[in-house]
Amino acid sequence: MKRSRRGTAAALLVAGSLAAVAGGCGDTDLAGSSATVDDEETLQAFVEEEGLSGLAGPYDGERIAVENDGGTRDDIDPLMFWRVVDEKTWEHTMVVDTELGTAESESRVEIVGTLHVLDESMVEYVKPMHHSGVRYAEFVRDPSATGQNGSGQGGDGGAGTQARRGPWVLTAVSGFRAQSDALTMTIDWVRYQGATVDVTVNDPLALLSVPDEIMALSPGEQVTVTVAGPPQGSLVFLHAPRTRVPLQCRPDYTFAGAWTVNRRGRHNVWIEAIARASIFDSEYPDDTLVWGTPYRVLAE
Repeated sequence: MKRSRRGTAAALLVAGSLAAVAGGCGDTDLAGSSATVDDEETLQAFVEEEGLSGLAGPYDGERIAVENDGGTRDDIDPLMFWRVVDEKTWEHTMVVDTELGTAESESRVEIVGTLHVLDESMVEYVKPMHHSGVRYAEFVRDPSATGQNGSGQGGDGGAGTQARRGPWVLTAVSGFRAQSDALTMTIDWVRYQGATVDVTVNDPLALLSVPDEIMALSPGEQVTVTVAGPPQGSLVFLHAPRTRVPLQCRPDYTFAGAWTVNRRGRHNVWIEAIARASIFDSEYPDDTLVWGTPYRVLAE
């Protein structure tokens, strides 16, 4: 988990228009050759349909129970909390090098909605939510693949078996990072340990070669997760397909838990760190940091 983003010399910058996830593929009224426009449209569709714009997990609206931590409470005695997303807007920027046949994408998202906290007396508190997130990807053009379409086996992560759309092949992808407007949360590293993996993520936006550097797990494998960096008292959760796990604070102030892998394909595992006051204090704003890491689950 160590590659950083690379620059592209002599590249042509093609920026996609702001579009909701459910919207179209972007503005096609762009300067340049029709081939460049065709490439931009293909890459836009690739990014959106291959799952690179997927945000399952922290933003799916599921209610999350809050355990009694025995700490000093403010004016909320919380029972559970959840998020409601009103608008999710992506901006995809493509850098296409027509000579080298390579492309880079930067995908930024604005997530607008509300954070809801329900207390033990069934009183509901609602706070504004505005998160900004980003992830990166790289592609290479395969002339021999002209006319081909589709991709490898799907999921919500866009990484795993060699994925392609038309002549473009996904060669590297980063994880995802998002944060609230107010932010005191920090994550220093996340370690994933299982029977087949022992991976530490220090930077969720480092580019990973596809498929070699993407975590490869087996169905039924139990993975232990350790998170360092969130302040003591933070609420830290792991989100994966069909899984939501609260991580427990250890004496060394790391947070730990485990989940069992249960779905083949390409996915993301998400770490969500939330300030305690965001849930326990009615006046404190949403203060959240989210890291997403791609992984793949191989056939048995």
